[in-house]
Amino acid sequence: MANDKGESTGSWFWYAFAVFVLCTSSGGLLFGLYGHYFPAITGVRDDWNVFGALLGGFGSCIGAVATLATLLFLAQQNRQQQQFVAWQIETLTFEKFLSHRRVFSERLGEIQSRLEHKIRFRNPENLYYGLFPDNGPAKLLLAVAPDVSETSENLLGALKVRFEMLDQLIKKAEFSTQDAYELAGLLFEINSDLGFEWVGEPDDGDVVMAGLNIGVNIYSLHEALNRMKWIYNIYLRFTGNAPFDGLNHGVTRYVKDALMKCRRLRGYVVYRSVTDLQALQDLLFQVDSLRDDTKNWLLPDSYRLLEATFESRHDVAQLADSERYLSMLIKINNEIFDQRTEIEVDDPRYDELNACEATVMRIVGNVRMASERNHMK
Repeated sequence: MANDKGESTGSWFWYAFAVFVLCTSSGGLLFGLYGHYFPAITGVRDDWNVFGALLGGFGSCIGAVATLATLLFLAQQNRQQQQFVAWQIETLTFEKFLSHRRVFSERLGEIQSRLEHKIRFRNPENLYYGLFPDNGPAKLLLAVAPDVSETSENLLGALKVRFEMLDQLIKKAEFSTQDAYELAGLLFEINSDLGFEWVGEPDDGDVVMAGLNIGVNIYSLHEALNRMKWIYNIYLRFTGNAPFDGLNHGVTRYVKDALMKCRRLRGYVVYRSVTDLQALQDLLFQVDSLRDDTKNWLLPDSYRLLEATFESRHDVAQLADSERYLSMLIKINNEIFDQRTEIEVDDPRYDELNACEATVMRIVGNVRMASERNHMK
């Protein structure tokens, strides 16, 4: 830009010099001719008046040329100034764009730090351009509205639609296993849009889809919902939008039960450290279905014990202690034995109790075998 300005200024200097030389040469020639020939031609005073008028006309012509040259020079200077201002604006926009991207990256780093680096943003640059699709070195928008029109949809618009769907889905009074499968798929889509993955230590109950741990645990679903909502609201505030105020209600027992019952979903759930955890889930629902004539549980202590076990991922993780696990199973088996002595053999519930006992004993055997293998290592 500075070189262009210097070259242009040099050009105008030579143009002005050429005009000066031309005007001076013309004037010199005119006066020379008159000085050489005019005295010999006439001595009449009126002729000198004519010469004076001619000289005045020449002066006016020179003045007009000088004025025109000045105007052209000022126009060129103004054009150069406008180009320089435009260049300054472009430079300032580019610097602001780089600063905006840097602040966004720092904000993502703060999110990871707040979550103890248990999540990682896969591609911060793609995420930035997803939230600010029109930003670039020559253009910077600090506010972007969610676009959910029929012809187009930006990242904020997609997140808006999915979070509203999630809020309505969680509110359902009845929750089927199909709803549970749809919920897992919706959470995967939201996680993909938010652009992060779970890199913390995997727990039993974590949902892994397409080889990606999405940070959702079926035993502690509320943790994932709160985390996703928090990150989403950070995006909304950074783009100049009001925060999302949904998902204010807790996760009902029906949602958690449906997630544990959904066999289609089990292929995506981590079961690694607790022996026969899926069978223990099934035992919970077996015990829950055993009711007396007044619809009360036949095995109330066992049900409450199992319900507390699946209260959260932290409670489930305690089953990795085989002694604790076996102690719980023995308590359940004792209650089954006591209740079975009070029921007639031909009562259908007698067979159901036998089925529960068989499940318990199978789990006990597998836990003991796993414990022995661990001791041998």
